[in-house]
Amino acid sequence: MDPKVSIVIPTYNRAQLLSRAIRSVLDQTYQNFELIVVDDGSKDDIEKIIDTFNDDRIKYFRHSVNLGGSTARNTGIKNSCGEYIAFLDSDDEWLDKKLELQVHAMQSRPSDIWGGVYCGFIYTDRDRVVESVKQGNLKKDILDLNLDVGASSTLLFSKSALDDIGLFDESFKRHQDWELLVRFFRKYKILVVSDPLVKIDGHSIVKGVTLAEVKEQYLSKFEADIDEFGRDIAQEIRAKHWLEVSWKFAREKDCLKSLRYFKKSLQHKVLPPQTYFDMLYQASLKRLHRSAKKLS
Repeated sequence: MDPKVSIVIPTYNRAQLLSRAIRSVLDQTYQNFELIVVDDGSKDDIEKIIDTFNDDRIKYFRHSVNLGGSTARNTGIKNSCGEYIAFLDSDDEWLDKKLELQVHAMQSRPSDIWGGVYCGFIYTDRDRVVESVKQGNLKKDILDLNLDVGASSTLLFSKSALDDIGLFDESFKRHQDWELLVRFFRKYKILVVSDPLVKIDGHSIVKGVTLAEVKEQYLSKFEADIDEFGRDIAQEIRAKHWLEVSWKFAREKDCLKSLRYFKKSLQHKVLPPQTYFDMLYQASLKRLHRSAKKLS
């Protein structure tokens, strides 16, 4: 009998952290799953870590070279058997009721309307708990930077929905989960389990240059989706994204690029003062927690 849930863990050079992620899956109260680990060309011995668990529900696939997180997740999806697909980054971990509560939520609604579910989470590197509450069609929220799903580790989709909308866009270096979600919201609604059920242990810090490239790609790909909300909201969405790039360069102390993208943001729309204060506040919190972590 096929498992109900297929869990995909992409990993690259994270052998030391992978054991924790796998253990958090094996310790779930819901046990009808398969676990697909996709080694994205790691140089450390991922297979050896998997062998220590001696669990035949774990399937291992390896890319001979590093192809990126989106490609690794797609490899997992293509080799999955479950009715539902969940994702876990190898530096994150699940709390023990994550699958049980999300599968129950999915089974309570029609899958042709409600194609997925996400949950609350904990940013362990910032000591911040996010109890998610929004559900439904959240396309405007995701485009407007008004929806924090944490990471793909909080997401579970019906396999039929992913077959319908297509897999991760492998050309995206960042924002892969956002890109998928925008396409998802063209056809489906998402459920929420508000409990914080995922520990997100800090992901790699993107460089300003990379973020600017990804924002250009993201805003260009979803130009029509953004414009459907009307000119005023569309300009606000673009202004917020370019402001985020400006703050990134400011944190890198690249004043010229920061000013350039701040002007680009203003060209779209002057945002309410609270928006600037909120972004500065969040940036300051991240910096303080990183400094505290180094000192501890």
